[in-house]
Parts: sequence; structure tokens; C-alpha cells
Amino acid sequence: MPEVQQAKADLENPPAWTRGSLFVPEGYIVGRDKTPIKIREGSIHNDSLTGQPIPNQWFLDHHLSPLDGNAPFQDTDKDGFTSEDEWRNGTDPNNRDSHPPYYSKLFLKQCIRIPCRLVFKIANGDVNKPATLAFQIDTVDLKQPTEFLKLGETVPNTHLKVERYEPKETKNLKIGGMADVSELTLVNTETNESVVLVRGIQADVPNYHALFDYQWPPATGEFRVRRLQDFGLRPESNKDSLYRLMSVNDTEAIIRLPDGQLRTIVRDPRRATK
Repeated sequence: MPEVQQAKADLENPPAWTRGSLFVPEGYIVGRDKTPIKIREGSIHNDSLTGQPIPNQWFLDHHLSPLDGNAPFQDTDKDGFTSEDEWRNGTDPNNRDSHPPYYSKLFLKQCIRIPCRLVFKIANGDVNKPATLAFQIDTVDLKQPTEFLKLGETVPNTHLKVERYEPKETKNLKIGGMADVSELTLVNTETNESVVLVRGIQADVPNYHALFDYQWPPATGEFRVRRLQDFGLRPESNKDSLYRLMSVNDTEAIIRLPDGQLRTIVRDPRRATK
């Protein structure tokens, strides 16, 4: 009979509901002010590094559950970057080929000052013939033999080259007569910075190092870099992926990226020490 055949056909091809679920309402959570809000409109988690709220919608868009208390710290695609790292850098937490730059896992731990105290003792030779002059320079901290260097020569175990000598005298107000205050100018061949040594007066010419804390899990650890030294970050390994430490102080380091851009590396506030 036609009615039976139609009923059988209807059972085999039931109508599909296309306007959402009849029985599951949109999810709600208790907001920070204790009032209910739609889960898509809220933010359960804050970024542990910046303190900024991570929208629940971001987790949902990437098929992650914001209701999971560990959601920001998961590494779904196993690329060494957590969900909050990916959110912070605008990358895809489900795609290993889409991840933050490796230097984003680099933090400054300490600025190390390596002392290099120098004393210019005396100049031997004819001041009217600079090429004949030899300058006695003592390196207090390097504990190496006294050196007699000429213009253009470099203090051993440093990047300091003898550039210029200027004989000077001034009145000695304590004992009378004249005092030798001649100046010997050294230039750092790496930075082009100059330091002036006054005869008989100790000068401090520190060499700066940065102690870095690298937090990319497969290569987590600390390492030290001297100012203006090139260094690499795993897993980047070729010579075209080298970074350079440009400067460092107690609060930040400036590094040059392989493409020539500069970035500021700061301490990790999550690991702050007194």
C-alpha cells in the first residue's frame, strides 16, 4: 500500500535538524565577577608570561577545551611550544610547522661582568717619533706578564688595540712641580669603543657576558655568551641561523637575529629571584 511504502521510506531517510541541538543549550561558565557568561565570551586562563587573558574562543577555535585546567600548558602538536606560547605569537597549536620563533623561548638570567683592569705605566722612546714609542701596560686581572706595546698592537687576551698617545702634564698641587698625566687611548676592535688610560691610574674595562636561560624543552638549559659573540639555538643549526649578542645589562639583552633585526631579551618573571 502507498501509505506503508511512504512510511518505510521516511524511516530510511529521517529529516535532519539544521538549526542546532534541540536539547543542548549553549555552554555557560561563572565569570570572574561570579555571574554566568557564555563560554565563548569569557576567558578562564591568563597567559603565565604576560598576564593577559587568553580568550576561551581561541581554545575552541583550535579544538581545545578551555575547561581543562592545564589547557595553556599543553603541547598538542609536540613542537616544543605550549598553547599559550602559540596564542601569544599567533601560531597554530595543532600544526608543527606553525610555531613561534625559537628565540621567544630565550630569557636573560644574569649579566656577568668580567673585570679587566689596566694600568698604563710608562712610555719609552721619543715622543716626537711615535713609531719608536713602547707603552708599558699592566693587566691586573688577567695576571699576565707586563707588556710593552707599540701603536697599532693589541693587548694580549683582549680586543683592545693601542691607537693614540698624547703626552700631557699638569701642576702637582701636593708636592709642587709637574705631574705626568699622559693619555693612552685604546680601541675595542669589536665595538669601536674607546677607553683612555691616564698614566699611573687604574682603569676598569669590563667585558660583558650574558647568561641565558633557554626554555625550548628539547634543549632546555643555560649557556653563556660574550658580548658581540655569535651563538645558535637548537634546533637551528646552520651558519645562516646564528644570533649575536649586541649588548647586555642587568635587566635586558639585545640580540641580532639571523635576518639582521634586533630583539630585546628580558628576564623571565615566572622565574624571578630576589
